[in-house]
Amino acid sequence: MFTPAKALTDENGQVSTVVQLGSIHGSYSFKAQTPKQGSGFAGVELRGIALGYQEKVGKQVSDKYCRMCHDPESTTERVSNFENLAPPAPHVFSDGSVLNSISDADLYKIIADGGPAVGKSPQTPAYRSTLTSGEIKSLIAYIRAIADPPYSPQAAK
Repeated sequence: MFTPAKALTDENGQVSTVVQLGSIHGSYSFKAQTPKQGSGFAGVELRGIALGYQEKVGKQVSDKYCRMCHDPESTTERVSNFENLAPPAPHVFSDGSVLNSISDADLYKIIADGGPAVGKSPQTPAYRSTLTSGEIKSLIAYIRAIADPPYSPQAAK
């Protein structure tokens, strides 16, 4: 839902609207177009993600245990360790170009038993004694939900 649904641009050619995602979780695509002088249209396309309950739990797990190493953004509330790891710059959880090809079973092993369980970085710790099976599955659901490009189960090994 767009608020307002239609709008005119200001003197700088800009317009603002608020987009409210649907109540059904999933990926949403938004396209805004305006006529170009002469012919055709100019536009922008954006992707929005509405998280379901399981994905929200996964985001909470990620924020608590994973962001320090898998998010390059440091804030005053949280310092990133992203650049201090080997391999440098571990994959951010939205990196679908890499993570989409890893099966859910292998992601589960990596999270539960650490990177070495599937030949990945030994700096990835094991969380089997920290997280429940449901929390690990929720984290995987969150990783799949935010993947860019979007996750397709057929792409996984």
